[in-house]
Amino acid sequence: MADKPLYYGSSKSSGPMYYGSSKASSPMYYGGGQGPMYYGGGMKYGGAYGNYGSYGSYGAYGNYGGQGEDGSIVGTITLSRAIRVISQRWLSVFVFLLVGLIIAFAVYRISPTIYEAKSEFTMDMRRMTRNPSGTMENIIDDFGQNYAEIFNTRVPDWRSDKIVMMIQQQYRTTHPSSTVSDDDLVATLADSQLELQRNSRIITISVRSKSPQLAAALANAYAESIEAYSDEENRVRCDKAVKDTHQNVEKQRRDVDRLAKQIVDFRTANKVDNLRSSRDTIQQGLQKTTADILALETQETQLTEWEKLLQAVQKDPETFGNLSAGVPRAEEIAKEYRAFQDASGAYQSLLVSFTENHPEVVAKKKELDLAKQRFLDATSRALHTGRSTLQVVRNQLASLRQKQADLRNDLTSVAQLIVLAESGLGQLETEFGAATRLLESYQLEESKMRTLAESNNEMVRLGRPATVPSKPILPNPIIIFGLGVVLSLGLGFLFVLVIDNLEDTVVNLADIESRLALKVLAVLPHVRRKRREQVARFAIEDKYSQFSEAVAGLRNLLDSPRYEAFTHCILVISTQPGEGKTITSTSIAISHAQTGKKVLHVDFDLRRPRLARIWGFELTEDRSFSHVLQAANGGKTPDFSKLVNKSTVPGLDVICSLPPDGVSPATIFGSAPVRDFFEWARANYDRIIIDSPPYGVVGDVVSLAAQADSVLIMCCPDRTHFKPIQHCSRSLTEAGANIIGVVVNDVEISSVSAFDPSSHRGYGYGYGYGYGYGYRPKGEAKKGAESKDGADAKSADGKKSSDSGLRTRRTAANEEFTDEE
Repeated sequence: MADKPLYYGSSKSSGPMYYGSSKASSPMYYGGGQGPMYYGGGMKYGGAYGNYGSYGSYGAYGNYGGQGEDGSIVGTITLSRAIRVISQRWLSVFVFLLVGLIIAFAVYRISPTIYEAKSEFTMDMRRMTRNPSGTMENIIDDFGQNYAEIFNTRVPDWRSDKIVMMIQQQYRTTHPSSTVSDDDLVATLADSQLELQRNSRIITISVRSKSPQLAAALANAYAESIEAYSDEENRVRCDKAVKDTHQNVEKQRRDVDRLAKQIVDFRTANKVDNLRSSRDTIQQGLQKTTADILALETQETQLTEWEKLLQAVQKDPETFGNLSAGVPRAEEIAKEYRAFQDASGAYQSLLVSFTENHPEVVAKKKELDLAKQRFLDATSRALHTGRSTLQVVRNQLASLRQKQADLRNDLTSVAQLIVLAESGLGQLETEFGAATRLLESYQLEESKMRTLAESNNEMVRLGRPATVPSKPILPNPIIIFGLGVVLSLGLGFLFVLVIDNLEDTVVNLADIESRLALKVLAVLPHVRRKRREQVARFAIEDKYSQFSEAVAGLRNLLDSPRYEAFTHCILVISTQPGEGKTITSTSIAISHAQTGKKVLHVDFDLRRPRLARIWGFELTEDRSFSHVLQAANGGKTPDFSKLVNKSTVPGLDVICSLPPDGVSPATIFGSAPVRDFFEWARANYDRIIIDSPPYGVVGDVVSLAAQADSVLIMCCPDRTHFKPIQHCSRSLTEAGANIIGVVVNDVEISSVSAFDPSSHRGYGYGYGYGYGYGYRPKGEAKKGAESKDGADAKSADGKKSSDSGLRTRRTAANEEFTDEE
């Protein structure tokens, strides 16, 4: 028995795999692989248990709700989960949408109506220039991209208190009968905007107000006030001329020209440029020579290794492996070696049938010796060629290394001459740099003064006046209702994600394999029967049904080489009653017995035994498993063979228990008689299937799991919770149990959606294996009871199935025993 959970192995295959595990391009039905897994494992997950999250206080498992595996209350958000949650809870999202639209409508109705009026004016910059007659005149200057900077510089002045006062005066002048107070005018102007239109000199003034007339009047007054303010500033601003710094600039420019001439003369006299050119040429040649040396050294190393390899092959041809394509005569050597290998194989084959002195063996020995000699000759020729090439490479290396040394000496000589020449040139360049910087500072000062004198003039003229707006700009129904729809849908989506995460129930295969890191070994369809006994024995009644085929597929997987070593004694558990543990264990036992194995089905649910009722056995206390174990604890030696009940299925024995009247199950589990029973069962049966009590309700499962070879965990969609399974998996694994996977039970699957090869929404049992569903060949109906197994037929090509709708639809009849199992 393994002491760790069994994970996925892998092998590569391009076709469907039916037993074992592989990486396949199509769905896998009885093994592991990538993609949906139905009777085998899926992808190997990094952790043994996944992220368990935090446990609260719900029995033994913690709270079923709480935060998701990523630590958030909404859980892990994936596309498949989002589609599933929205499809299931679209009504909640729709309610949020309606509420959002109602709120948006209310906001739209209570929002005040705002009008906006716009006026325009243009701003041009003037500068002084000298005309051909020698007099100064104003011209319009084009500042290009700097116009936006000028506008931003002027905006603070145009929004100053002085401008506001001028606007009020202008408004009172044009509207003497207005009753609007100054405070209202200031409040309205506070929200006004000045905007420079792109790629133009036009500036727009926007004023918003509840009154369209007031908005238009203030926009026009604003533009007129800016025009008046600019004219006043132009008159007040003193047009100062640029100070006479031109003489200093010209003097410094002459000093710079003199130093530049001295540098040119020095360069010509000392041939500095020629020396630098020679240095660059030598450096380039040295770099190329160094690169050539490195390449030849690499080639020399390769040839040396090849020489050693060929020498070793000559000594012992059997050590020959693969040669790279660069080895001399590699193809010839490989050809001769293959011939040598073929001759050796033929010779060895003859030795099996004849003696060494047999004529055919002697002739084949001569052929072998001849092939070996040809191989050694080819190796010798390649070795000679390689040695010749190696000698050529070494000669070239010696020549290049000498050339490298000469170039380095030349570079050193030229560098010394350059250092001597540059020592005098550096002093001249330092003086030239200082003179140039001083000239630039003089020029910058002159430029600043000139810019200051020329940029103080601006022309502002009114453009298009504002008109009374007819339509309000606020509230905007598109923005309000659009924002309401987006926010309500987002909140609704988050709400349903939170609700889905708090419910914590299993709804699809992807959730099981990704969140639990456990393989889904089988998916058992829902069986429409009213009584538990009918469902448990359904595999006997109809071995060609969907349910029987699914159980047979699970049995085939457990009998496969991957699991055979772990399935002698199988423990079937569930995390809570009502998940089909007893029915599934009974079906597995029946399916194994139908293959000719000797199977023992044991009812270890001592508190609520069910197998006696399922098989219709009448028990007494001396044949009750629980009572016998209880008596064994008291010192009485048990005879387990007397507990065996023969079922109607050949090869299937059942050990049952009576209700625990006067029996204490807690004292039985883990006792020596239980261990003795398992030793007796392993010695007498091919398969032992154990029906255990639910995990978490009592602590019996931990001791049973340690005795079993493997554990199967039952899962029921929309009923089983993640946290109990996570807690169960962790606890059992820490106790040394070998959990091989999960069996999903009671799945409602229609024959059209699940088994039609053209459907993409089935659950992936495959299509057409066995004799199909609802169809039997002629004559097979009578032979059904004689057939060992109806599930050994081929599995069809794996159609990719979707498990997004793995939901159960329990009928009213089924609900009568959900509180039992």
